[in-house]
Amino acid sequence: MTATSIERNTEKFNNLPLDYQEAIRTSDYDGTLGSITKEHKLHIDQSAILESLLAKLIFGEIESKDIISEVESKLHIEHAEAIRITTELNESIIKPIKENLKNIQTKVTKKEDEE
Repeated sequence: MTATSIERNTEKFNNLPLDYQEAIRTSDYDGTLGSITKEHKLHIDQSAILESLLAKLIFGEIESKDIISEVESKLHIEHAEAIRITTELNESIIKPIKENLKNIQTKVTKKEDEE
């Protein structure tokens, strides 16, 4: 990622509701993404592109239905490999973020019910 895209993503992240920020922070996003890029033997430039695509997916700039084709075309990899990578992204990063968000929202709802 370039410095400009990092700044842009940081700004987008900071503009998210606090519970969304917390869900992403507690997901081990960076570590998991690093493991995925190592497992699939992606080059540094491909890793940066994948990180950018994942951020765009999280921030709603790419629809989930388009992520496989985006990964395939931007990383210049075979379709089957793009499917494996995006499946792993979904299972290891996206689903945990969604689950974290559900847990946070459940805690907030319980707290509100107690008051």
